[in-house]
Parts: sequence; C-alpha cells; structure tokens
Amino acid sequence: MKRDEELELVEDDEDLGDEELEDEDFDDLDDYTASLGIRGFLAGVLVGALVGAGVALLVAPDRGEVVRRRIGRSWRDFQDDARDQLEDWQGEARREVKRQRRRLSRKLKRGRKS
Repeated sequence: MKRDEELELVEDDEDLGDEELEDEDFDDLDDYTASLGIRGFLAGVLVGALVGAGVALLVAPDRGEVVRRRIGRSWRDFQDDARDQLEDWQGEARREVKRQRRRLSRKLKRGRKS
C-alpha cells in the first residue's frame, strides 16, 4: 500500500516534468533578480564610500585646514596650467588660420591668372 503511494508520487513528479515552461513564466523572476542585483550593488557602493571616508579620516596625515589649503593650491595650479595650455592652443590655431588664409589667397591668385 505504501509502495503504491510512493509510485503515485513519482508519477505525479514525472507529470510535472512534462510541462513546458514559457519564457513569460520567468519574466517576473528575471525582473526580481535584476532589481536585487542593482540594489545590492548600490548598497555596496554606499557602504564602501562610508567605510572609505571613515578610514580616510582615521589615517589622514594632516589637519583639515592644511589639506584644504593644499587642495586649493593644487586647484589654482591646475587652472593656471589649463589656462596656459589653452593660450598655447589658441596661438597655434591663429597661426594655422593665417597660414591657411595665405595658402588660399595664393591659390585664388593663381586661379585668376589662368
């Protein structure tokens, strides 16, 4: 009697295996796992940022005032370097424009002589 019940359970399990699952059956599962992945990633980023900030405060070699002064100096140096580079590029561009104008002017003069 017990054996007959076990056979029926096995037959029921085999019947379940015969059903074909549609892609639609997994859409909700995919959405759920995707949202878990995104949430986990964002939580990890947040925790990592907090831990990193805490460690930085603990191991900072200088006081905040000194660090801010250094950052300000570095920022001003960066601005000066960027301004100098921009002026160099502008000078190069102006020289190239003049050179191309002269070249075009010569071509136009040759074209009129022909």
